[in-house]
Amino acid sequence: MPQLKICVERLRVTASVGIYPNEKRKKQLLWISAELVAPQADCTSDTMAASVDYDRICSEIRRVATLRHYQLIENLAYHIGVALQKLSASQKVCVRIDKPLAARKNRAQTIAVEVAIA
Repeated sequence: MPQLKICVERLRVTASVGIYPNEKRKKQLLWISAELVAPQADCTSDTMAASVDYDRICSEIRRVATLRHYQLIENLAYHIGVALQKLSASQKVCVRIDKPLAARKNRAQTIAVEVAIA
């Protein structure tokens, strides 16, 4: 059976993240991407029951990101990865979080973390 990957690229999420006092006072924009490897999905079937619902994936990312304040984006990425793995029974989940405010402040094109849960 073919291996299925479900990908969400740069989901726009506003969340409370950061270690500095000004970051704790104001939510900031994050771009969250996720890739789920779903070996149990049946690509030969044409029914939703055989796949992973990407609307649920996006909702779960937003739910976890807004649960509380996260000091580190890598910790947020870990919690999103664990939640997505439970939601989808995926073999592997990779979560990337881009933090544009940190990139702009440091004159970088991108500052991001990536966490893989297997």
